[in-house]
Amino acid sequence: MSQAHKILIVAGEASGDSHAARLVAAIKEELPTAEFLGVGGEALAAQGVRLLYPASELAVVGLLEVAGRLPAVFKALRDIGRALKKERPQLVILVDFPDFNFWVARLARWHRVPVMYYISPQVWAWRTYRVRTIARLVDRMVVIFPFEAEFYRDRGVPVEYAGHPLVETLPPLPPRAALLHNWGLDSRRFTLALLPGSRGSEIERHLPTILKGAALIKQVIPETQFILPLASTAPRGLVEEMVKKNVEQPPPAVLEQARAPAPHFPGPPIKIIDGQSYAALAAAHLAVVASGTATVEAALAGTPSIIVYRLSPFTFAVGRLLIRVEHVGMANLLAAERLFPELLQHLFTPESLAQEVLSLVKDQERLESIHRGLIRIRECLGGEGASRRAARVALEVMAAMVLPAEGN
Repeated sequence: MSQAHKILIVAGEASGDSHAARLVAAIKEELPTAEFLGVGGEALAAQGVRLLYPASELAVVGLLEVAGRLPAVFKALRDIGRALKKERPQLVILVDFPDFNFWVARLARWHRVPVMYYISPQVWAWRTYRVRTIARLVDRMVVIFPFEAEFYRDRGVPVEYAGHPLVETLPPLPPRAALLHNWGLDSRRFTLALLPGSRGSEIERHLPTILKGAALIKQVIPETQFILPLASTAPRGLVEEMVKKNVEQPPPAVLEQARAPAPHFPGPPIKIIDGQSYAALAAAHLAVVASGTATVEAALAGTPSIIVYRLSPFTFAVGRLLIRVEHVGMANLLAAERLFPELLQHLFTPESLAQEVLSLVKDQERLESIHRGLIRIRECLGGEGASRRAARVALEVMAAMVLPAEGN
């Protein structure tokens, strides 16, 4: 290789930013002269990546939601195109985030820069036709779930299975009681973790319903306490405002078995913590988790969870026509069964959420079955070293690829 080793990397939401940062660190271990620029968040910035554009301005889900961010999307793509032309990186690494990253891949192809895609879009689940775009624009896929490698090989796409990067980052945790004590919480109380998503748009769609469901749960189990770990990309002010509003104005009791709320605290006591989602999940008896990487984190923590998600009606209607899998939650897909209940779209209400939580609390046999399924999930995700394996693939692509321009 030449003495210059520039790599452009693009990651979107908090989980992608975190995985991308570990990949950058692993590449630096193999290639200390590597320099990085691109799009990301705090984790990539902490690794010394020169950010051309903040991921927080782009991290949205859904067709209508993306349309509302088009000016930011166009500006970010323009900045990336200029960087590809001026700085001539030797490799582009795309991390999940397909609606934006497919356009980056087209720019990279135009500028004759090889592309490695790390953490596959869920083309095996819906909009499967996108695999043709990947085959045309991507030089190597590096996937984190074993079934993804088979999917791409069957379709003629060069692919490597690296294992899941979450496995290598799980910190050793103190006992549950110590975790809760550090957060000012009581280990004797029933504890529920609330993970509404990492994007502002997700939080706006999910958190109000989750908080209303939390208040209903507390009416039935007054000693319940709640932990809300906040992703680095989440708008803290918005979350605090939603929590304050819910505590001051709790919803009326609607469950048949509900008791009157404790008079001294009408809403749910909610402890907001920065990050530490894995610790929060491990400390909780149950969790409410927005569909996404957090469901895998819950599985690795061994925490039974209820998966929730809501999109705009238009995006959801389109998705229903295109989806090709039985389950939405990744933990359920890995288990090949509905381990975690899924409350999606109109089924996601405060009442249904509270009912699912209370049903699990009462059903010890079902909880034991879920725990057995979670052990199987952890075993199938491989051991440590995913980032290191992905880094070595990146160096191989940099060394080997000479690209034709798109359309040639």
